[in-house]
Amino acid sequence: MKKPCITLAIAAALFTAPVFANPQQMDPNMPGMSGMHDTKPADAQGTGTVKAIDTAKGTITLQHEAIAAVGWPAMTMTFKADPPALLQKVKVGDKVQFTLHPAGMASTVTSITPAQ
Repeated sequence: MKKPCITLAIAAALFTAPVFANPQQMDPNMPGMSGMHDTKPADAQGTGTVKAIDTAKGTITLQHEAIAAVGWPAMTMTFKADPPALLQKVKVGDKVQFTLHPAGMASTVTSITPAQ
């Protein structure tokens, strides 16, 4: 007599378990879903001071102000420059405005100009 209760309990658990949608099968036009299908981080703008340039490695070290768009506090960080020719536009000590593609420690500076 106990078997039907166990079977009912298992069936109830299966029918009440949450169902997770496959994001690739979700309708991007469903209300509230706009922008949800694009998970790439947007490029962000920053302002800072050039602390070092390494043309051999294609990197630039910037002491930058907080970048609210990606939730970063002010800090000093080394970035890859893409393209590396960007490094020829600035020199150590320059105050700059830059665009970066955020990817944590692999973030890349994609444009840089001396600040006006």
